[in-house]
Amino acid sequence: MTERQRVAPFRYMEWAKRQQAAAGINLGASGVGPPDPALLPRGAGDLDLAQRGYDMPPEARQRLAERFGVGVDRLMVTLGSSQGLYLLCASWLQPGDLCLVERPAYELLPGLARLLGGRVERFERRAEDGYRLPADLVARITAQRPRLVLITNPHNPTGCLLSLDELAPVAKALAVHGGLLAVDEVYLEYLPDVPARSAHLLGDGVAVVSSFTKAFGLGTVRFGWLIGAAERIAEAIRYNDYISVLYPNPCAWVGLRALDQLEALQARAADVRARHLPIIRDWAEAQPAVTWIEPDVGVIAFPRLADGIDVPSACDRLREEHDTLVVPGSFFEAPQHVRIGFGIDEGDLREGLSRLSRVLG
Repeated sequence: MTERQRVAPFRYMEWAKRQQAAAGINLGASGVGPPDPALLPRGAGDLDLAQRGYDMPPEARQRLAERFGVGVDRLMVTLGSSQGLYLLCASWLQPGDLCLVERPAYELLPGLARLLGGRVERFERRAEDGYRLPADLVARITAQRPRLVLITNPHNPTGCLLSLDELAPVAKALAVHGGLLAVDEVYLEYLPDVPARSAHLLGDGVAVVSSFTKAFGLGTVRFGWLIGAAERIAEAIRYNDYISVLYPNPCAWVGLRALDQLEALQARAADVRARHLPIIRDWAEAQPAVTWIEPDVGVIAFPRLADGIDVPSACDRLREEHDTLVVPGSFFEAPQHVRIGFGIDEGDLREGLSRLSRVLG
């Protein structure tokens, strides 16, 4: 009997689930905190728990499709962007298919492609280029004909934002041989004009995933979506039938209330960034051991620490001696970096950065 292949550990997620809940000050958070529940008012009898079918909630699907200007057959409601990306890749990749993945990267991207049998190769988004796409990526796609290219936009972990003009040549090169560009856009929700920036506008050779988990502090709600060509959505829905029967009504309910309050939630996210970005900017510029590129979007920063600093030891000291957490850059394939979330309470942010300064000397 052939032994079943074991799933490789998702190292960052194992670490995050173990560490983040126990930290006094969590500078590892990648989004803003949850909103005041009053921002999502609940009407009497508004939460319907009755099972009325086996499909995703039709109102949520319709509202999201209207927001992005697509037909409902081009969008499915998902449990966050992670589930959307899983369903897309699982229904698209075949064992041995070539998949090009950015680096540095959120570990899910290369890990998921490998989990599904993809043959993963990497392309570099370099600090000296502002973490933009490499100049030779289109030529490489033309030569290698990958089945899938996986990126985040804005980039996780640096916050670099690519324009549709930058993404268009990649999508066009893939379309020539029937490849697919998959873009995780979860941090795009920090911007007020998301529908006009979403890469799904580049055509059927692009699929995007996103959610309200980061910018709006609704991480526990898992209200997300996948947008792509109708046939891609149909395949993802078929795959989902094997792993999920019903979309949870409470998640859809909160998601619909968030859509009702979208401007207020966007204003809240923009206010947090506007107030906190100068704090971390001043901190970084005052640290001789720190170099960084300011993020275009969102509330995560990815500073590089000086070569003489042992980053894992510094992160351990910060956690053990100062009850404060940052994410070691090794989880994003950049071991001399740390990822810092600055969307937390302002007092905690200032104190956490002060503690990190003491560790860095």
